[in-house]
Amino acid sequence: MSYHDRGRRDPLPFSDSPYPWTLRLLALNALVFILQLVLWRTRYGMAFVELFALQPATGFMRGMVWQIFTYMFLHGGFIHVLFNMFVLWMFGREVEMTIGRRAFLRLYLVSGLVAGVCSLFMWNARVLGASGAVLGVLAAYGTLFPDRIILAFLIIPMKVRYFVWLVAALDIIGAIQGGGNIAHLAHIGGLASGYVLMKTGWYRRSFVDLEARRRRRDIERQRAMRRRVDEILDKVNREGLGSLTREEREFLEKARRGL
Repeated sequence: MSYHDRGRRDPLPFSDSPYPWTLRLLALNALVFILQLVLWRTRYGMAFVELFALQPATGFMRGMVWQIFTYMFLHGGFIHVLFNMFVLWMFGREVEMTIGRRAFLRLYLVSGLVAGVCSLFMWNARVLGASGAVLGVLAAYGTLFPDRIILAFLIIPMKVRYFVWLVAALDIIGAIQGGGNIAHLAHIGGLASGYVLMKTGWYRRSFVDLEARRRRRDIERQRAMRRRVDEILDKVNREGLGSLTREEREFLEKARRGL
């Protein structure tokens, strides 16, 4: 477990695990897939998919904006969900233990969202599956452990860094050729976002971090304003109120309202 997560617990399932969000995401995807199977035997099955899968032309652009998030928890079949969850299990555990649980969840969700945005270019398609988010995790693993040897496609021994580039190349070729039934653009978006997040360190940042930075900027602006006010008041003490320029008077009035 990463140093900043040690001793931190939460009330959610698997909180005692060193990789709780990997297990939670596995469980959530499995539960949603079971729900799909149950609903598929009823008249609500297709409506469920239509509502929550990402459909750029007929869904997202008509106000169903939640699809950009929900699509990554639906799957098109047993092999589809099994493959995605296998990759998440293989690589997600060590990534989460290395970068921390919150950073891992951020990495997963952002990769999935970026993959969804890339999928919007597939105008008439219906996109579903965790592949984009999972490939973001794979890219993170390749960044953290580039020289690890894995069995690519369960057959070929290969360093992770080369495997990531191979997957990217296959998806680029697939996208150029038209894609077929595979959302290659989503795969590319997930891989790219996972790589960029790891290389830039943005996976560590949260909305709380960004709010804290905004507050610090506001404090710095106020300090600068106070310094300027002190300079103008010193001038008034030395030379009198009539010595102030129009700009200095306007600044004092602005500072009075702002402070």
